Amino acid sequence: MRKAERGSTVIEMTLVGIPIIFTLISVVEISRGMWMYHTLAYAAKNGVRLAIVHGRNCINGADNPNNCPKSISDIATLIQQSAIGPIPQQTRLSFSPGATSAATTQCYLVGSTGKTPCSNYTTAWPPDDGNGTLNGVGKRIEIDIDTPFPTALSMFWPGGKPVSFGVITLGATSADYMVF
Repeated sequence: MRKAERGSTVIEMTLVGIPIIFTLISVVEISRGMWMYHTLAYAAKNGVRLAIVHGRNCINGADNPNNCPKSISDIATLIQQSAIGPIPQQTRLSFSPGATSAATTQCYLVGSTGKTPCSNYTTAWPPDDGNGTLNGVGKRIEIDIDTPFPTALSMFWPGGKPVSFGVITLGATSADYMVF
């Protein structure tokens, strides 16, 4: 009788082990994706907050000399320090001042071939349009972040190549109204 049962443990472990391993990897990857999205949302919120508090009409006080206004480069630096996990060369930021018809500036945290780095934009942001309609108190500004999220889950996709990692684009947006 014992000889007839040989190998059943291996088959049972195979039938149960593969789904358990897939479930564990899935939980880890989904958790990592949620963590990365949360850090992107937090970074976008920090960038918008810096822009609205140190906006175009901010007044340098005696206790804060030369503290405002901020540039896209300053905001991007804060976003890069706040967001843990994104690939800086592939993380795109979009800065939208005012209404949806306003010009949007797009740049990357770190420049690479064909990609403009945010450090190139050192003038005050949001831009001055000459009549104060885009940069006054109460005007809406928005910052969008898009970054690739390479995930190991694609290894289990039907028809996928062995050990290939798929890429999902994660995005976060934050908007608020100018305070100064």
